[in-house]
Amino acid sequence: MLLQNQYTLLKKANDLSEETLNTEDRMTLKEMVGRLQALTWNRYEMERIRKDLIGMAARCELEGRTPQQEVGGDTDRFLLELAPDLPRGTPLDEVCTWYPRMMLIMVLLNLSVLLVPGAKDPQAVRIISSPFRWLLWLCVWAWFQRIALKIKVRYGNLPQILWYILMLAVFVAICLLPNFISPTYPVTMSYWAAIAYELLWALLCQVWQTVHYNRCAARHPWQEVQSS
Repeated sequence: MLLQNQYTLLKKANDLSEETLNTEDRMTLKEMVGRLQALTWNRYEMERIRKDLIGMAARCELEGRTPQQEVGGDTDRFLLELAPDLPRGTPLDEVCTWYPRMMLIMVLLNLSVLLVPGAKDPQAVRIISSPFRWLLWLCVWAWFQRIALKIKVRYGNLPQILWYILMLAVFVAICLLPNFISPTYPVTMSYWAAIAYELLWALLCQVWQTVHYNRCAARHPWQEVQSS
């Protein structure tokens, strides 16, 4: 299965299970899972934790408690306590998860440009380097997110907000970087070549997602946890 693997199956099962929770608990879990991105690259492992959190929230609902009460009232500290036991993974985990969709979006954008009369061909360096620039940003973003979670636990919300402002400034700088590089390399490529390049990225990343996360599932099968 190219488009469906153990990660996508687990995520779909979690999405269905989460819908059975009340609105407040769903919002709490979404916030917690969002912050898990600061602790691990591995989306399969993240979904395994999400599965446990959904089970915990369901038990809390039956007992008349909230997930916050179950973890001691401080969800950020609870997540940081999980960190030492989490497999960190690598940026390739993010690449195989997000790049297939992101590259297909870029394909659609380039196809729309083809409909514009007189559209100039894009600069080759901008097209070829874009996946690598996004990977650089993912690494920077993950580092900022990990530090931001620790800052909030130790110092509160205001220092964390200031940290996020700095993160936004770094993001803008990374986005503007090609404007300083591109004039040095004036070579262009056709939009059809750009589309073919992005489709190749999407295909290879989807194949890597299936192979990689099926291997993760073989080591830590979520079905066995589910049946027990």
